[in-house]
Amino acid sequence: MRSSIETPFAVFTLTTALVHFAGETYYHVTLGQPLPSYIVDLISIGLMLIGATASLRYRAGSAAGWLAAAWGFALCLNYRSFFWRWQELQAEGAITNGEPDAVIKILGVTLTIAALSFAISMVIARPTRSDNA
Repeated sequence: MRSSIETPFAVFTLTTALVHFAGETYYHVTLGQPLPSYIVDLISIGLMLIGATASLRYRAGSAAGWLAAAWGFALCLNYRSFFWRWQELQAEGAITNGEPDAVIKILGVTLTIAALSFAISMVIARPTRSDNA
């Protein structure tokens, strides 16, 4: 059964994936993050694109599980990125790799968005019982 909020949520996920790709590519090019760090972001973006595309394409059913998987991965990635930087700030008073201070603020916002989106996706993907079971 398809939730009434799955389609707008899939559009939001698609938009978020495209913004994430643009921002992460800009960060990678300008600050030169290691390639493995960029690749894991591309995996997250790919999962979001797969989930959103499947949800928008298969109208008869639901792709809420794909959306939940994508947002779960994005949440874990954001959590790790944010708190790694947070620990550096606590230990040294500044991030030492030359990042602008705005990066941790952006990560705080994206962590919040990912957490809320993961919660929404889990509600959409919750199992339901049919009368035939």
